[in-house]
Amino acid sequence: MLKPVRTLITIALGCSILAGCATAPPEQPDNLCEIFREKRDWYDAAADMRDKWGVPIHIPMAIMYQESSFKHNAVPPRDYLLWIIPWGRVSSAYGYSQAKTPTWEDYQRETDNGWASRDDFDDAI
Repeated sequence: MLKPVRTLITIALGCSILAGCATAPPEQPDNLCEIFREKRDWYDAAADMRDKWGVPIHIPMAIMYQESSFKHNAVPPRDYLLWIIPWGRVSSAYGYSQAKTPTWEDYQRETDNGWASRDDFDDAI
């Protein structure tokens, strides 16, 4: 009897820890200065991107705002069969950048960063 309770407590604790790792979207997503005040490490990642690729910071931030609203786990809407049966997603886009799977795989290969993740802001920007 004690073992199932211990298992449930362990699972609940593990889920709580993982939920704490998720990044919430900024409170004021339409104000770039406030975003960087709230999430200072995002500015560092954006500045690194600017230095590496020569793209002004506001451009990819505007794209992310439009595509994912700065949600790390953003996905496109579901497609439905006969208007009621969920039938997958309309595309494989995912994460901050909303990059499709083949495009993201190209990025990983060309940057030699197989560990890059679409739901990690540092990688997605």
